[in-house]
Amino acid sequence: MRNPALILCLLTVSLTTPASVQPEVLNVEQMHLIEPVSLERLQNEQCGIATYYDYGHLTANGENFNPQELTAAHPSIPFNAWVTVIDQHTGAFVQVRINDRGPWVDEHIIDLTPAGMDAIDPKNISDIRMVCIYWDEVG
Repeated sequence: MRNPALILCLLTVSLTTPASVQPEVLNVEQMHLIEPVSLERLQNEQCGIATYYDYGHLTANGENFNPQELTAAHPSIPFNAWVTVIDQHTGAFVQVRINDRGPWVDEHIIDLTPAGMDAIDPKNISDIRMVCIYWDEVG
C-alpha cells in the first residue's frame, strides 16, 4: 500500500526546499533518476534496510558484478526490473536495476552496489540505510 504522506512530503520538499538544502546525489549524469511524484504509478512498495556489497562476482542473472553500475540484489523482484530506492532519513533517491539475488539477512530488503549506496548516502555516513523501495512488475 502506498504511503500518501511520504509521497506528498517528498513532492513538497522538492517543490519548496531551496536547492542548497536538497539531498546530494553524486554522478547525476550517470544515474537513472525519476521524480518522486512518479511513485504514484508504481505498483509495489517495501520498506526496510538497504546495504551494499562491493565484491566482484558473477551476478545471479549472469552479468559480471560492476560496483559503478546502478544495479542491486533483491530476493524476489524479477531481473531487469527498475526499483526506486528512497532513503527514509534524507529523502535522497536513486533508481537501480535488479540483476542479483539477496540479501539474505532479516529486515534487509535490498543490496545496492557502491554506486547505488553513494546516490542515497553520498557522505558515506553509514553502511546501512532505512529505505522504501518502489517498483512495477516486469512483464
